[in-house]
Amino acid sequence: MILVIQPVHALEFVRANSSHGGADVVLEAAGAEETFRLAWKCARPNAVVTIVALYNGSQILPLPEMYGKNLTFKTGGVDGCDCGEILELVSQGKLDTEPLITHTYPLKEIAAAYDLFENRRDGVMKVAIE
Repeated sequence: MILVIQPVHALEFVRANSSHGGADVVLEAAGAEETFRLAWKCARPNAVVTIVALYNGSQILPLPEMYGKNLTFKTGGVDGCDCGEILELVSQGKLDTEPLITHTYPLKEIAAAYDLFENRRDGVMKVAIE
C-alpha cells in the first residue's frame, strides 16, 4: 500500500499509520536539509532510507539523535535499472505520480523548469517535462 502526505504532516502521519514506530522504507527525493532529516526521523528502527536527491552541501548524521535506529542508508542517483518497470506502472495507472509533481513544463521551456527547481520557488517539489 502506498500512502502520500504533505511533508509538514509526514512524521505524525507515519507514526499514526505504523504499528512499529515508523516506515519500513523511506525514499528521500527532495534534496533539502529539512527533508533529509525528515526522512530518517520517519524511518522505524532497522529501516532503509534511500537518498536519490542531490544536495547543495554535505548532510550530517546526528548520531546521538539516531542512536538505536540502526538505519541502512542507500545513496546515489536514480537507478535506471527499474525505469522500464516504473514507466509501465505509471502508464497502467498503478503508480500515481500526481502527488509528487507540482509543475509541468514543455520541453522547449526546460531552462525555466530547471531554474524554478534549482531555486525552490513557488512550492516546487518535482517538475515534469512534457
